Amino acid sequence: GARARVASSTRAMGAPALPTSTHATLAGHDGPVLAARFSKDGAYLLTAGKDRTFRLWNPRKGTCIKTYAGHPREVRDVDAAADNSRLATCGGDKDVFLWDVTSGSRLRRFRGHEGGVNAVAFAGENDSVVVSAGFDRTVRFFDARSASRDAMHVIGGIGGDRSENENETFRDAVTSVAVSDTKILAGSVDGTAKTFDVRAGVARSDDFGTDNPVVSVAFSGDGACALVGTVNDRLALLDIEQGELLAEYRGRACRHSKVSARLTHDDAHVVAAGEDGVVTMWDLVDAKVMARVDTHVSPRVAVTALDWHPKRSVMATGGADGNVRVWVPPGESERYARA
Repeated sequence: GARARVASSTRAMGAPALPTSTHATLAGHDGPVLAARFSKDGAYLLTAGKDRTFRLWNPRKGTCIKTYAGHPREVRDVDAAADNSRLATCGGDKDVFLWDVTSGSRLRRFRGHEGGVNAVAFAGENDSVVVSAGFDRTVRFFDARSASRDAMHVIGGIGGDRSENENETFRDAVTSVAVSDTKILAGSVDGTAKTFDVRAGVARSDDFGTDNPVVSVAFSGDGACALVGTVNDRLALLDIEQGELLAEYRGRACRHSKVSARLTHDDAHVVAAGEDGVVTMWDLVDAKVMARVDTHVSPRVAVTALDWHPKRSVMATGGADGNVRVWVPPGESERYARA
């Protein structure tokens, strides 16, 4: 199954060293960093904050390229289109925004959510769709090419495209969303992680129980596996087709807040942020802890944002103190700066 597939592919390549060494500290956010996201090519890093700004950084040089403002409340998530021309953001206000990267001007204001919006991601061919997840128990799909401000499709919710299908109903806020080709993965406070295949029109739901609100979701590189994080420190890898639990990763602190977890660019490791200022890294297959990195510890604050570079062993973290850090394997800083 997926586990054997993963094992053979990663072992053959010889996994690269893990990024446990600070390459750069990026200061600028005033207050907690709520999201960190590498661009699809890894050239840029985006961050979003409680200070109502989102920022574009050069992670190799450790410099801020541009600061964007325009959200009336905190910015909870940000994503970049593959060509780096547009950004999508969401936050404490009910709107989802599309921005021009170069000018910083707002291209579109999508409406429809009836509460704060927790997560946003580009999807579809040429990133023509913006997917968002909200407190109103919905996942919404907006057309980034048309002038329409309203969603072209809504999953779940009180006023959504009502579905009797349990796989398409959320009973509480949707906290997180991930995209892999035509598949969308969404996690909810109701304890479920749901996968929707937009092309095939199928949906499935994995239930972790109502006392385990889902706070993070991520796909493996091939889209076959889902990494689901819940409160009570649970972190599980699922085979999406079979609904089979492949592995559980233990030892990270996640009790009551939204902390991220990701698979590495080569699917060899799982990495997760912790409320204790530590990022834990496990071997994907045998779930052994390979490294624990004190990322935000003086003062010790929660790791409120985390992402992994799409092509190399580089990690970005954001803390409740407003600092963003870029991490590389020991001794790799100079090489990465020249990359």
